[in-house]
Amino acid sequence: MSLCINPNCPKPNNSDQNLFCQCCGSELLISGRYRIIKLLSDKGGFGNTYEAIDSHYKPKVVKILTNNHPKAIELFKKEADVLTQLNHPGIPKGEGELTYFPRDSKTPLHCLVMEKIEGMDLEEYQKKRNNQPIDQALAIEWLLQLANILNEVHSHNFFHRDIKPSNIILRADGQLTLIDFGAVRQVTATILGGGQNTGIFTPGFAPPEQEKGYAVQQSDFFALGRTFIYLLTGKNPTDPDIYDRYNNELHWEKYAPNLTPNLTNFINYLVAEKATQRPPDSTTLLREITQIDQQLHPSHRYENPYQKKQEIPATIVNPNLQNQGAIVIYAGFWKRCAAAIIDNLLVFMVIGITGGIVSAMLSDMGIIYNSDVDPILGGLIGGTTVFGQITGIIMAFVIVIDPSNMNSESKFLTGGFFIGIIIKWAYYIIFECSKAQGTPGKKMVGLKVTNTHGERVSFGQANIRYWTKILSSIIIYFGYFCAGWTEKKRALHDMLSDTLVIQK
Repeated sequence: MSLCINPNCPKPNNSDQNLFCQCCGSELLISGRYRIIKLLSDKGGFGNTYEAIDSHYKPKVVKILTNNHPKAIELFKKEADVLTQLNHPGIPKGEGELTYFPRDSKTPLHCLVMEKIEGMDLEEYQKKRNNQPIDQALAIEWLLQLANILNEVHSHNFFHRDIKPSNIILRADGQLTLIDFGAVRQVTATILGGGQNTGIFTPGFAPPEQEKGYAVQQSDFFALGRTFIYLLTGKNPTDPDIYDRYNNELHWEKYAPNLTPNLTNFINYLVAEKATQRPPDSTTLLREITQIDQQLHPSHRYENPYQKKQEIPATIVNPNLQNQGAIVIYAGFWKRCAAAIIDNLLVFMVIGITGGIVSAMLSDMGIIYNSDVDPILGGLIGGTTVFGQITGIIMAFVIVIDPSNMNSESKFLTGGFFIGIIIKWAYYIIFECSKAQGTPGKKMVGLKVTNTHGERVSFGQANIRYWTKILSSIIIYFGYFCAGWTEKKRALHDMLSDTLVIQK
């Protein structure tokens, strides 16, 4: 059977053999590819959801907007845009937005085509179970899955804004999928600056700031916590049994007595009144859930259930970092090469400009002569290259042994070499062991430096990295090429300093 989606059609049922509705004459093959076969839901605030098949008989879901208010259209297009950008097995893959004109209508219907997710939403799932609370082990497993999905969403500077049981699908294989990205919002300067945004929320699951129109990424964590209060107690957050409307507080713990204090405290952490009292980001969220899992099951190592289904070139998960909930993509050789080129150019520019200004000032003050400027500048720039550094060390050694063998030009050249060496050393050390966790070149190509636990490198590790990098450069840059074929994409200086270079 084929359904006509013309909202004014009195008899929408048609034969699969028809190309046009026998009643109203509207086209049945949407965009020449999709045939609507079943209504899945007409409870959406803005439209209906249908099951369809494409020209290759693959099942699809088609959301059709029936509300032509400009804001509704804007949100609908935003959902289509987001679903085509995100690529994660826990998020339905979108195939884009299209428009459909029913027969004799000048008003288009906006359609969103996406992957069909087989399963049941958690609200319906709980109803089928007579709202029996889920157990602690399942709660932690589901928290890990949803935190992983949120990490993907937030890493693209989006946040969902409508997390609730009815927007989470449980598939037959036990994996969860987050749906309904119609309320999704991109992190913008307006939001970061405290500006108001569209007031979309579900009572009982939305945080206070979202009800006032000021949703932020931490609003998703509140909704996630409220969702798990519902799953762990079997009671809606607005249920009088757990909701104190006079103090606007939830007292849910007694309805979930078998939870460990760590998990109870974590749920309360998620639903804190203020956004600043919740986890700062999705990486922290995932790490803390993983730590709770490790405390309860020390021998259990969390494996991202979605990672096996994703094909990401040159992606390896570091066990040490994975135990903290981080999915790591190691930096490849060519990205590191690009970062090194950028950093060297920046160092050349800084040294050239600074050296020129200082030399001119010293010359004007009569401390040096104009003829001394070129050796100083040559030494400064030469000190940033590995061969210049070797030359500078040799020249300094010669001066120490017999100062009479060196003229003033050589001494200025040697001094320039050493100042150049110090500036380049400071550039790498300061940036790599700072909160930036990487030089400007690395930041530009999306890389950062960590230790094997995913933390900032120490001053000592940064030094070991730098000087072993110089040594490996002397041997015709041999140490760099290790990054092209080692398992963790580590160059020789990474191995010796016990550090990693990863994608942010």
